[in-house]
Amino acid sequence: MYLAALVMLMMVSSSVSYTNYAYTLAITLDNGPVELPPDAPSSPLYSVLNQNVFKNTSYQTSSIVSVTLDGNPLGWHLTYDGEGNPWISVHSSKPLPGNTGTTLEIAFLLNLTKPEIDLQGIGNISDVPPDLLDDYPMVGVWNLSRVDNASGMIDIALSIKGEEENALSVVLSLIKWFEDNMVYSTNLTLPQSINDTFVLKSGDCDDLSSLFVAFCRILGIPAYYQIGPIFIPGSQQESEGNLRFNLTNVGWHGWAMVYLPTSSGGEWIPVDLTYFKNAHFSDGHIKSMNLLDHIYGSALLYYDAAAFLDVVTSDYVSESAALKETIMNSDCHWTETHIMTLEGSGNVDTAFDTAYLLLIASIMSLLMLVNLLRRNRRSIHSIR
Repeated sequence: MYLAALVMLMMVSSSVSYTNYAYTLAITLDNGPVELPPDAPSSPLYSVLNQNVFKNTSYQTSSIVSVTLDGNPLGWHLTYDGEGNPWISVHSSKPLPGNTGTTLEIAFLLNLTKPEIDLQGIGNISDVPPDLLDDYPMVGVWNLSRVDNASGMIDIALSIKGEEENALSVVLSLIKWFEDNMVYSTNLTLPQSINDTFVLKSGDCDDLSSLFVAFCRILGIPAYYQIGPIFIPGSQQESEGNLRFNLTNVGWHGWAMVYLPTSSGGEWIPVDLTYFKNAHFSDGHIKSMNLLDHIYGSALLYYDAAAFLDVVTSDYVSESAALKETIMNSDCHWTETHIMTLEGSGNVDTAFDTAYLLLIASIMSLLMLVNLLRRNRRSIHSIR
């Protein structure tokens, strides 16, 4: 089972080499009695035929090996949303008759490398280019008009910063505040608003990351939220109502991406608040041995994690809640299967505190729902 496999990973101190992965996404939609159109964004069939795909970055390349619908290859075109996230639209004009099913399968080949970052010579917050800062405003999930005590949130962010101006020092102070004040929660099936996370002082990886991004933006540091899978041997099943997720060697995770100015143009660094090297669980808080482990030991830099989706300006919390209600109230059943298979090599050290490992394992797959619920977003650019 999934948890047992993770415990075994923890007990055996090992260093394994993985870089290349085959990743398979399969979605089966079992329809109710009403025919579903393929081209209406409110239709579950439309959500099947329009899927987010892995992006290409400076530290990962992704290629689509095949796209099939019910075992038959189909054409597709690549599309981008307003936040630069790619997805494919599958070329199918056929409706799905009532009481029938269909399965879309996409096979990827991923090549992952560890980004090399240099935290020497980090400048002050005032060195952030104004035009870059304008690209990361307090909008979407970070809209402070929706926060009950926005002035209180701003005051805390400012108090954490104090008189410090160096961007890296401020980020590390924010990390320390999150370690000391935020409790990790496992009871969530939808992302929280930053208001709820701030008031409750608790949340899971995406909730804490979103609040961290809010604090950064309040202080004039560009930041956004990123989501993607981590390679974790084992299998897991999650279900809620008419949604089911089957995961093999996959744990979905979220972290903050933060910009630090340098004399040579700046560094985008991951800040991982919940899944990082030498993390341990203490009285509900996830603690580090060294604050820099949240960066150098993050899932993206230290383990084998792939970037899948960026959240920059959207209100993914409200979108997720609304679309979940639509799907849960439909007559369809949605089954999604993710399989991540080792194909190559790199270096990963696998060791975690037992209680921490079990806690993280219990909720990682919940982020699958966030991915599912954002798939019907409209595009602004298309490559054919």
